[in-house]
Amino acid sequence: MLRLLRELLGGDPAVEIVGQSVSAGVAEAEITALAPDAVIVDIALQDSTGFDVLRALSARRLENQPVVMVLSNYVTQPFREEARRLGADYFFDKSGEIVELLKTVLLLAKGTIKRNGSHR
Repeated sequence: MLRLLRELLGGDPAVEIVGQSVSAGVAEAEITALAPDAVIVDIALQDSTGFDVLRALSARRLENQPVVMVLSNYVTQPFREEARRLGADYFFDKSGEIVELLKTVLLLAKGTIKRNGSHR
């Protein structure tokens, strides 16, 4: 999935991919160090869950908090609600909403929308 997202998003000049990780700890450190405008978080990670990343982002209250998009196969309402409670701006189903994720990233990159789909 990481490779596919890099290929699909990396081809657009409005998008700059600055990091990637399969580990919550590394993701938290990279997000803090790299200060991206947006992050895509999977619920399933090698050493923990994406919820740990969301908790860390929420607790740190970064100066420029990134737009947070969750991409997961775990798409039941409790997972969506927990992601939203922990600060996720968007939640996408891996099995059927990849195109919507890509569109959202491009609209964010071009400044057409901001958090939670609100238009500028």
